[in-house]
Amino acid sequence: MRNIPLHWQIAIAILLAVLAGILGGADGSISGLSFIAVYTFLGTIFLNALKMLIVPLVMSSIISGMAGVGGDKLEKLGGKTLLFYASSSLIAILIGLAVVNIIAPGSGDNQALAATISSSDPELSDTLAKVEGRGMTDVVQIFVRMVPTNVVAAAANGQMLGLIFFSLLFGFFLARSKSEHAATLMHFWQGVMDIMTEITMWVMKFAPLGVFGLVAKTVAITGFAAFKPMLLFFFTALIALLIHAFVALPLLLRYVGGINPKKHYAAMTPALLTAFSTASSSATLPLTLKSIQEESGVSKQVSGFVLPLGATVNMDGTALYECVAAMFIAQV
Repeated sequence: MRNIPLHWQIAIAILLAVLAGILGGADGSISGLSFIAVYTFLGTIFLNALKMLIVPLVMSSIISGMAGVGGDKLEKLGGKTLLFYASSSLIAILIGLAVVNIIAPGSGDNQALAATISSSDPELSDTLAKVEGRGMTDVVQIFVRMVPTNVVAAAANGQMLGLIFFSLLFGFFLARSKSEHAATLMHFWQGVMDIMTEITMWVMKFAPLGVFGLVAKTVAITGFAAFKPMLLFFFTALIALLIHAFVALPLLLRYVGGINPKKHYAAMTPALLTAFSTASSSATLPLTLKSIQEESGVSKQVSGFVLPLGATVNMDGTALYECVAAMFIAQV
């Protein structure tokens, strides 16, 4: 397996996991050892290892990126980053709205479908809570959460927005500092980032095992029968996501970034497959940074500033899905 590229190792692991989940089922075991327990162990260890890297990697990459970019370039890069994030999220939402209204997965004879949707269902309640009754107060709360009262507590509790804001401030003033110790701090954070990158590369050697455990557990527990009542909704959300991922974003890459989409997607395949299996942009961040720097050739300064921020605030897939889910529930 060592000579096989990482993205192919992960792809093979996903296929094997689906087969193992189907064949083993939720009750499969050998010598009293449950398959689910093995899958859970592999998946949890892998996810924990990735999450372990997030805080030091995010802080070191943002601070190094901010300090390396400099004042004038930072203002230009920051403006472009925020404009792109707002534009791509808006495009994702509009695509979701268009597809869900064209297909209308919740319309027609909804009696059988409505019977499967309970207002007491926790996932439904969570989805509705995210989209109903929203206003400017919620936007204000984002800025309140952005300034943590205790940065150590924010790091411990996984409050990435507050941690990112602190790191942005630290890197910005480190770049402007005239202190004789500023250079030492810059070298320190750059050294931390280099070491975290090496640890990430080591952890990713075990990605196929971790991905296998995560996917096999999901398939074994849920199977495919759970998809049947809402199969049309599933395909509606999937079609919208595919349009955004393989039409809208490649067009932005080609005509805004001037980058060949095929080459970029090929370079990002390991990160994409890991994101697919972990369902977490934050957990995938270490591999995303590695892929974008080593395979796509983006500088550490730019990627260190853009990617950690994007993993927290630029969640196109989440925005698109919640839009489709809310419209689907309303149609039902």
